[in-house]
Amino acid sequence: MAKTLKNYEYYRTDLGVLYCGDCLEILPLITGPVDLVLTDPPYGINYLSPRTDNHDKLKNDELGDWLKCLPLWFTQFKRILTNTGCCCCCCGGGGGKIPVTAMFTMEAIKYFNLIQTLVWKKTIGLGWRYRPSYENIVILSKDKNNYNFYDISKKCSNVINGIGQDIPSNEDHPTQKPSELMEYMLKIHSKQGDLVLEPFCGGGSTAYACERLGRKWIGIEISEKYCKIAAKRIKTEANQLKLFK
Repeated sequence: MAKTLKNYEYYRTDLGVLYCGDCLEILPLITGPVDLVLTDPPYGINYLSPRTDNHDKLKNDELGDWLKCLPLWFTQFKRILTNTGCCCCCCGGGGGKIPVTAMFTMEAIKYFNLIQTLVWKKTIGLGWRYRPSYENIVILSKDKNNYNFYDISKKCSNVINGIGQDIPSNEDHPTQKPSELMEYMLKIHSKQGDLVLEPFCGGGSTAYACERLGRKWIGIEISEKYCKIAAKRIKTEANQLKLFK
């Protein structure tokens, strides 16, 4: 018997649902449309956390596997996204010897228009010589001129300052993004009540931010270990919000 979304459901709130499984199995089951894809996929760098004892490798983070997955991911993102929705992807951190941001972007523009490449300036990282202190976020849309953009300050820079990186513990996802960063992106490219998709939910930063800002959300995470971490974090926020209603 063919699987349905119900087979993958792990956790649910009033605003969203977290699915546990491979996004390439789950995304084709989602009919959409979603208003924003806000995601932090693998970077293709075979990442191993230098800060914790967590030595679990991330799925599809080896360069060859990552390159094979990119077109499959983008095909589904484009299918699910509304005509004016944006796809905001964290896609590479701190430079490095493999130009993964460039590789990611060159594949992405086969499916989308490139709107902007943001630089998130975070704390100075570990390493020797050039120490990584930024990450890139690529902003994509179906229509190069007509896309959801809600910042009216006229001060929206392509450099993000003032949001430090999360320093993970052994119990956290090793590449967890700060929820403040996801809130920042949500405010620019979505409005209250919009539906947001995060196919690489990790520790739940995007879903957590959606709960705080009143966005509906769909999260997918391949690891049950991190689904458990994300669900606990999201539940805490959802329960706190109910107290103030």
